[in-house]
Amino acid sequence: MDNPRSLSISPSNTLIKSALGGWALWLIAAIFYAYEFIHRVVPSILTEELREAFSVNEHQLGLIGAMYFYAYAAFQLPAGILVDKYGAKRLLVFASTILTLGSFLFTTTSSSAIAQISRFMIGTGSAFAFVGCLKIGGQWLAVSSFPLVVGLTNFFGTMGALTGGKPLAHLVQEFGWQHVMMLVSFAGLFITVLMWLFLHDKTLNKEEQQKQTPLTLLSGLKTVMRCPQSWLIALYGALLVAPIVALPEMWGVEYLKLTYDISAANASAITHTIFIGTAVGGAIIGWAMTYIQNRLRFMMFSTLGALILLCLFLYWNNLAFSQLYIVLFCYGALTSNMLLSFTLITKLHPTYAQGAAIGFTNMIIMAFGGLMQHGIGWLLHTFKSENQGVALIADYHIAFCLLPICLGMAVLLTFFIRQQCNDA
Repeated sequence: MDNPRSLSISPSNTLIKSALGGWALWLIAAIFYAYEFIHRVVPSILTEELREAFSVNEHQLGLIGAMYFYAYAAFQLPAGILVDKYGAKRLLVFASTILTLGSFLFTTTSSSAIAQISRFMIGTGSAFAFVGCLKIGGQWLAVSSFPLVVGLTNFFGTMGALTGGKPLAHLVQEFGWQHVMMLVSFAGLFITVLMWLFLHDKTLNKEEQQKQTPLTLLSGLKTVMRCPQSWLIALYGALLVAPIVALPEMWGVEYLKLTYDISAANASAITHTIFIGTAVGGAIIGWAMTYIQNRLRFMMFSTLGALILLCLFLYWNNLAFSQLYIVLFCYGALTSNMLLSFTLITKLHPTYAQGAAIGFTNMIIMAFGGLMQHGIGWLLHTFKSENQGVALIADYHIAFCLLPICLGMAVLLTFFIRQQCNDA
């Protein structure tokens, strides 16, 4: 906080301007997070186009999609450590450059091997977006605002996912997937320049630097990984995110097309209602956590509600479209409590380890999501091989049974999570 003697005659105005400036810097980083989310969900609306373009089956297509998550997960720990050490601006500009190059490569290749490499590059760049965005928010905004920062960051990611859903599907139908993805790639170039010109890290005095700088590059990571509660909190977040990665981000569109005999654009609109729910729910939960004391009980009941809604969506296949929208919106709102994983784990650790804590949590979440996306693709391919190349609704039901199991395990974890390492 500023020295009172250095404040102007109207200190409240100065503080307001400072807060607004912090939110503006966070907004720039949040735009990049929204952009990387477009790339995350693109395979869900391009399954047919990518199968034809790269001459691949469901298993191979699942691998192309999962390469994003494997890279994202692999670079979460380095992202958290490096952001703690060198600041958010350098890492975000570097990450955006890698992502954009990968986007151009993915758009222009016809090789499945190159497509995997390009998706890996996109995942690598994307790995720094969430960590960097929260780091910017943590630097420039009040500690009490952090749950709201997490919720609003998720809101921007959701807006990116929605943009990569039905709107992008319509553009693909109109102009072709390569032309559309080329425009998306140029948007990444613009965002890279925007961050390079305007984003900057907060300058700390010597005392603050000593408090916030780890003794060694791996000090923060060691602190996080030695705490058993870090693993439980990260696993809880991973179990909640797994169905979202599997459904609206990959296999949900194909499932709805088969089950309800609808177009890819309409199926995408329905599945991406989950993202609207997480956007609204995340912002509301971020605000509500200022007043709710028993967060673990809230996490347990909201996850239990999400489990019921997920089973209803997967196994009650005569729902009206209006009911599908309502069920998936409510499901997304309830599962957005997974954002509390980041609030819990940052409060669990000192400032110098918070970037590593966020990166560690996101690594577990995304690695598990990639395995789930790839695993379901493998199951569907296996079933199709047994059914003469045709996937049946029953095959999806069996493959998707992994998802309710994830939420059931998440409910159980809430009985073991504590908010102190020494309570484990």
